[in-house]
Amino acid sequence: MTSTTRVANPPLVLLTGINGFVGQHMAAYLLHQNMNLLGIGRRSSCLMKHPNLYYISGDITQSVVLTQLLQEHPITHIVHLAGANDVSASYADPVQVLHTNAWSTLHMLEAVRSAAASRIQGFLAIGTAYEYDFQTMPVTETSPILPVSPYAWSKQIMTSFMQMYGSVYEVPTFIARTFNLIGPGNATGVCALLAKQVAMMEKGHLPPKLVMGNTAVQRDFLDVRDAVAAYASLMQLTASPFGHVFNVCSGTASPISAIVDLLQHYAAINFEVVVDKRLIRPNEAALVQGDNTKLRAATGWAPTLSLAQSVSDTLDYYRSLL
Repeated sequence: MTSTTRVANPPLVLLTGINGFVGQHMAAYLLHQNMNLLGIGRRSSCLMKHPNLYYISGDITQSVVLTQLLQEHPITHIVHLAGANDVSASYADPVQVLHTNAWSTLHMLEAVRSAAASRIQGFLAIGTAYEYDFQTMPVTETSPILPVSPYAWSKQIMTSFMQMYGSVYEVPTFIARTFNLIGPGNATGVCALLAKQVAMMEKGHLPPKLVMGNTAVQRDFLDVRDAVAAYASLMQLTASPFGHVFNVCSGTASPISAIVDLLQHYAAINFEVVVDKRLIRPNEAALVQGDNTKLRAATGWAPTLSLAQSVSDTLDYYRSLL
């Protein structure tokens, strides 16, 4: 582990996964709120630069790294974004996804309990909507749990660890069970993949045909910039009992076809929509919609960015890369 400087003045937020899609937006939001950040990632250097941001290159799956961080820096809050999120890859290597998502969180919780229990004021970890059973909509925090993929199981086990340490050891843990995030900077997910195709069409790198799977399925899309505002609010909750789960979602389901319609509106060219049956996932839930009532009541948070704004900004992001 290498460090550029030692952080001296609390409050201080430890942000894991700072170089990722959500991590960069989270860092920008917290810095805008005049918070001090200690980011950790596997890259040798941080993608962001700011006088209140300190970066450490390290592997959070190694418990000694976490213990050292907590002993050497006056960390007061933790936002744990690092993890494996490739659902398909989780089937091929379930041990790896469990180690990365579940066991590393357990090591972090134990490091907090043993080295900084009295100092940590909030510990937020990110779950997934795919921990739920999607038989009844909208999904609330009390809906049945039925993870299917190893990825979803890893997040459910992580959630259990967070709840155990909140209940047994009174570590101030909270879990943000997050639905489908979209927005500028994303490299995966249906909105990003479609927007990238359109941007490439505009440059002449692809023929004017938008190739996609099932356009009828509906998902609860939330802009990443709204999501990180929710995370910041949850990170600062002080009420016990700890270990509560909060749905982070828009509360509204939109069909994939709505994204296509918006891309057709914003695109500088006309394009044909082509459905490739090979991209249609078998047994895919037709509707996924969350209920964010609990989050709103606890924090006063509400989403501010429309689906149209998210799609437009995502398209502009991919245009900027070409």
